[in-house]
Amino acid sequence: MNKRVIAVLGGGNGGHMMAADLKLKGHELRLYEMPAYKHQISGLFENKTIKVTGTLNESVVLDMVTDDIDRAVAGAHYVLVATPAFAHEAYAKLLKGKLNPGQTVIIFPGAFAALVFRKEFGQADGPVLAEANNLPYDARLTGPGVVQLYGRNKINIAFMPAEKAESLIGDVREELFPFEKVYADVLECGLSIVNPALHTGPCLFNVSNIERPDVNFFLYEHGFTPSAAKLDIALDNERKAVGRKLGYDLTPIEDFSSLPRDYTWKDLYRGAHGEISLTPISGPNDIFNRYLTEDAPFGLVPWEAVGALAGVDMPITRGIIDIYNIIHERDWRTLGNNADKLGLAGLSLEKINAYVTTGKK
Repeated sequence: MNKRVIAVLGGGNGGHMMAADLKLKGHELRLYEMPAYKHQISGLFENKTIKVTGTLNESVVLDMVTDDIDRAVAGAHYVLVATPAFAHEAYAKLLKGKLNPGQTVIIFPGAFAALVFRKEFGQADGPVLAEANNLPYDARLTGPGVVQLYGRNKINIAFMPAEKAESLIGDVREELFPFEKVYADVLECGLSIVNPALHTGPCLFNVSNIERPDVNFFLYEHGFTPSAAKLDIALDNERKAVGRKLGYDLTPIEDFSSLPRDYTWKDLYRGAHGEISLTPISGPNDIFNRYLTEDAPFGLVPWEAVGALAGVDMPITRGIIDIYNIIHERDWRTLGNNADKLGLAGLSLEKINAYVTTGKK
């Protein structure tokens, strides 16, 4: 395995765990956080040490912790973005003009982020962009510089341009993570994000508990009711219909939960309640938690937009977006990853396919 210089962007749960994990693998690790948020991890800037607890017990010293993006990415072979989806556009603007074709940017999880980055960069000869369908970990920050690892997730990946996948996948599997599936392109990956179809049922059907911060609420253990599982299946079926129209065989929930293709709501219910890495996760206790405000604009909205481009009606997805618009008093279709923000507005399916394959319009 080659020792690489890796820049992890984002100082949250995923960024902490990713930086520590890849440092343990032998790479040179730099962790970046935006200046506006560095106070949240100020101790890490001083001692550069991350303590991992849970299923892994290690103390890891990073090579660099910085709020200077130029220092973070200069000469880095991999630039790994581990942030919530609402930060993707800001990071795309931050990185514009700072990367070269020899670098690879991977977003965890992507949620169509490669399309957002490519549109912002405005160049087909820039870095290779890739996105994963999930974070590699179930992890939570439990204190300053302390991250608890509950478990590791199976993850898949897509590249943009898609034609780069064959030459790069061997290295990223060896040097980063054991990506299982390589999607045909970033559209298939975006349609395969797990969370919007998994979180929506328990969040919407338990919104009264979420709006009560005094309730000790656990999304999977308490919120994953039979009705919630049924709603999740309805959402899953609609995005699968979009996938079929585009030539993809989508199995996102099956891949994540190790369920059979013909899984039922009972199977999904048992899977959610029987997964030890999920049941200890508490909350959300606020309707503006990312389980709602990330999944709606950066999951459901682009699914609906891609569905419209493919000529597939998605009444359940559309109705749920409408409900989120009401409870959040936002127009998520305008604020989220609509067709324009993805750089797909006005393109035929043929042109979209060429764009995600070659990176050029």
